[in-house]
Amino acid sequence: MSGRYEGMTAKEADDLMVGIIGTIVCEELATARKMTPDEWDERDIFRWSYEVASAICYAVENRRKGAP
Repeated sequence: MSGRYEGMTAKEADDLMVGIIGTIVCEELATARKMTPDEWDERDIFRWSYEVASAICYAVENRRKGAP
């Protein structure tokens, strides 16, 4: 996955990482906005938070490993 940063400057790679994180957050917000109140009440917010945090952590870690 870190190969996506190959050939980029550090600034370009950082911008890509920020974009990836932004996409993750926007997708999750879009999902939450589509939910009914009952669906929202049934959702495990701690699991959702963990999933978002994990995705961000992986994006940052992959960027660190593939840093130019």
